[in-house]
Amino acid sequence: MKHKRLIIGSPYLWKTMMILFLFCSSLPSFAQNRALHGVVLDTSGEPVIGANVRVDGSTRGTVTGLNGEFDINVSNNEKLTISFIGYLDAVVSVGNKRNIKVILKEDTKTLDEVVVVGYGVQKKATLTGAVAAVTNKEITVTKNENVVNMLTGKIPGVRISQNSSQPGEFDNTIDIRGMGEPLIVVDGIPRDKAYFSRMDANEIESVSVLKDASAAIYGIRAANGVILVTTKHGDSSDGKFNITFSANYGWQQFLYVPETASAVDHMLLINEKGYNSFDGNYPIRTTPKYTWEQMMEYSTGKKQSTNWTNELFDSNVPQEQYNISMDGGSDRIKYFFNLGYLKQEGSYKSGSLNYDRWNFRSNIDAKITNRLKATVALSGYMDEKNQPFTDIWAVYKKAWTFRPTSSAWVDGDHSLPAYDDEMLDSENPVAATNSEFTGYRREKRYNFNGSLALNYDIPGVKGLSAKAFYSYDYYTTNNTEYRRTYKLYNRGEDGELQSFIRNSDSYLRRNTDPRYGTVLQLSLNYANKFGDHNVSGMLLFEEQYDNWDNFYAQRVMMLDGDYLIYGEDEEQVGSMSGAGDKTRKALVGKFNYDYKGRYMVDFSFRYDGTSSFPKDSRWGFFPAISAGWRISEEHFIKEAVPFLTNLKLRASYGEMGDDSGANTYPQTQIAYNINKDQIGYFYNGKFMAGVSATSIPNPKLTWYTAKTYNLGLDFDLWSQKLTGTLELFKRKREGLLATSSAVIPGTVGASMPQENINSDETFGWEISLGHHNRVANIDYWVNTQISATKNRWDYHLDSQAGNSMENWYRSDVSGRNKDIWFTYEEGGRFTSYDEIRYHGTTGANYNQGTLPGDYWYKDWNEDGIVNDADRHPVATFNLPVFNYGISMGASWKGIDLSMNWQGAAGVYNAYNEVFTEVGPFNGGAVLDMYKDRWHTVNVNDDPWNPNTQWVEGLYPATGHSFNTGSTGIHNTSYIRLKTLELGYTFPKVWMNKIGVKNLRVYVNAYNLLTFSGLDNIDPERPGYQGGSNSGSSSGILYYNYPVNRTFNIGATIKF
Repeated sequence: MKHKRLIIGSPYLWKTMMILFLFCSSLPSFAQNRALHGVVLDTSGEPVIGANVRVDGSTRGTVTGLNGEFDINVSNNEKLTISFIGYLDAVVSVGNKRNIKVILKEDTKTLDEVVVVGYGVQKKATLTGAVAAVTNKEITVTKNENVVNMLTGKIPGVRISQNSSQPGEFDNTIDIRGMGEPLIVVDGIPRDKAYFSRMDANEIESVSVLKDASAAIYGIRAANGVILVTTKHGDSSDGKFNITFSANYGWQQFLYVPETASAVDHMLLINEKGYNSFDGNYPIRTTPKYTWEQMMEYSTGKKQSTNWTNELFDSNVPQEQYNISMDGGSDRIKYFFNLGYLKQEGSYKSGSLNYDRWNFRSNIDAKITNRLKATVALSGYMDEKNQPFTDIWAVYKKAWTFRPTSSAWVDGDHSLPAYDDEMLDSENPVAATNSEFTGYRREKRYNFNGSLALNYDIPGVKGLSAKAFYSYDYYTTNNTEYRRTYKLYNRGEDGELQSFIRNSDSYLRRNTDPRYGTVLQLSLNYANKFGDHNVSGMLLFEEQYDNWDNFYAQRVMMLDGDYLIYGEDEEQVGSMSGAGDKTRKALVGKFNYDYKGRYMVDFSFRYDGTSSFPKDSRWGFFPAISAGWRISEEHFIKEAVPFLTNLKLRASYGEMGDDSGANTYPQTQIAYNINKDQIGYFYNGKFMAGVSATSIPNPKLTWYTAKTYNLGLDFDLWSQKLTGTLELFKRKREGLLATSSAVIPGTVGASMPQENINSDETFGWEISLGHHNRVANIDYWVNTQISATKNRWDYHLDSQAGNSMENWYRSDVSGRNKDIWFTYEEGGRFTSYDEIRYHGTTGANYNQGTLPGDYWYKDWNEDGIVNDADRHPVATFNLPVFNYGISMGASWKGIDLSMNWQGAAGVYNAYNEVFTEVGPFNGGAVLDMYKDRWHTVNVNDDPWNPNTQWVEGLYPATGHSFNTGSTGIHNTSYIRLKTLELGYTFPKVWMNKIGVKNLRVYVNAYNLLTFSGLDNIDPERPGYQGGSNSGSSSGILYYNYPVNRTFNIGATIKF
């Protein structure tokens, strides 16, 4: 056998050596690479689907699947980096592990990186102004028909008081730091509270509140602060889209609605009121209004007592909300569409009180070229409110004053509303709450807005861009008021049915209020970084135009119908109540600078003009400057206090104005007004309308100016586990409108004009603290805030006081706090006849008619007589001095719990009529709460006999005063559980199997609990004076539709 020889240089040899080399070089690789299995979860234990898993230093990678799991080949000495949007990257050393579990934590710094400010956004870390913000998640945890109510207790310094839950009324008050109602801007467009209240909360991305000089960039409308509302945009760039549907159904109940006493209790207390009366110098045992025989008819069931509250109102009323949205996009276009529907039923049993609303919004962002971007936005709402013709306040007054001895219906027939001698007036409440009888008021509103924004990155200058924005807004109403003729009935002694015509002067009135407005903005924007120096700026021109009109027509009706053609033309009325237009123009600029995020300076200005004032005083310059120092970024602080994540000291000063007191210029018609109902003469048998002189125009009239000062401190400890903010603030206003006290001759026939005369200041403080942590797989958070504010006159125009005491009792005096409530002070209650006999003073509530249980008052000046000279400050008018909120929650394995507490202190109310008198209006209904009173042991005991024994109660003896002096001023401080929500999010593993991205169900309660020292009245119910009333003025707000408590069930599903 011959052997072949291998010769060096032979091609066979080279091929053999190359194969051996490649085989040997691959052996270590085969030995080191192996399979690794892992799972990626979030902090709640839910799988993170679509997370990127890559091997450091290589091109190898994969993506987690439906269960958050992944498989990849790795070697022992390699590292994996796992990343997902909104989470911090996790780096894992492989080692000899074959299975790993990775927990991704939320990147809170990324999520909270910027906050919306005037005409832009700014990094929260370098923010120098007093700006607070809430996100959509924080807003929507509260379920309510009114977005303003959903903010209650969540933003430091923002005071919100809900006056009523009447469907479609949106009756609440809101201010920032006690300064008054703020300017509201939605996506760059100035709005009002009515628009904001009607927004769909699901379309809102965030709400920012500018409380100091940061608001000055909005110029002549920013003196009360600014609320910036930002709506949602599409956030997907991978070509995918989300469809989200949410629904909740609720049951409304009504807080602290007084119940009237039964017929027997009513009769007993009305008789008792007569027994306890004192006329002149001796008691009169009056003949009782009701006899025992009359009482026995009700106690034996022969006659039925009427509970007017039950006859008129339902105890549970439905409310429902539905919302569907779609968002998505690609790298060229992003979109967000939203459609919402709300329906709220009122408490009337008739079903005649209700409200419904449709909202829509569309935001589309398009990248036309690499430099040119466009945003097209369309939005609007239409709503309808229905209520019977009779005013709401009149209905509640009737419900609480109509005697239980009168009947609601004849023979129980609900087509025959009754009328009898026991009724206090000519209208039966069951008919007054039913549109089929009394008629109706229908209000329809329509709003549409469209806007276009173009943004162009200018080549050649890094960070320079130009932006153009134009918005058109249209609003109109279609309102109908129909006073319908109807009948009340009574069964006569002969058994015949008698009828009584009501609303004989039937009429139909139609009116509309069309208006439109435009906003134009042209701006240059610049942002760049030079080493450690960050610089940004903006220069903007803005023009706003508003036009409004009004028209109404009315006819006396011949036929029952909804149109004017059914009325007579002989006495028809057609007129208008106001029309006008207004233009505002402004040049706006701002400049921001920071060095290493450590030292910050911001400057802004607005050169603002408005057509509301005379030509020579239309323009004003409003600058603002603020600075901040992040002390925590200093090296010596980092080394000395390593757990201090952030410590920032900031201060601001700004000037702004307010033209809200002006409408158009001149504010009145020149020379004369037509007064057809007050002045005139008869000519040829016809009345000819006359004219009266108007106020003298003031050519120097202008807006008032406000100067704001703010000092703030922000801190974060232990990687933001504990956060907090402290604020001190003051606002000084000058040029407030007032009418001069100068006297002009009556022959002039005109009054003095308003002038810029008065000045005042508002001052206070805010504190907020937050804590967020994770313990044993439970995420929890607690956020608290409290604020206090007061107002003071710097100068108030007033006539000379006659003496020092007269000056002392004036509520509006230069140098004194506003809203001081003067009265004499309650000292206690008489508990026996001996205390009454040997009491050392006279006056006030003390006289010969005093009985045990009555109040006595302090002799403040110690002259032995309690009278007006003993009045001194005991309370304050207006909204609360202190406002606070507590938000807390926790989540664990898909279960989440949220609570929002809101409270107020230093708020006082005085009430009247049914809340201060038993059986008012000459023997009207007795509220059930007045049974808890001081009364004699036996019904027939003589209250004037010193040997008579008494039973103590909350209220004094029937008929005796409990609204004198400070007794009638109630401290209406409270804390209320505004929101309680328990939810469950189903595991993503389950949902993905049925093609669902997310499903959450929840139960929710609104106004669930209230703690207050007030008896038998909702602390948020407005009073006769104080609280939500303006200053010391009085009103009938205590007859408002009540505030509701709501229980909801709901779900949100995302596809």
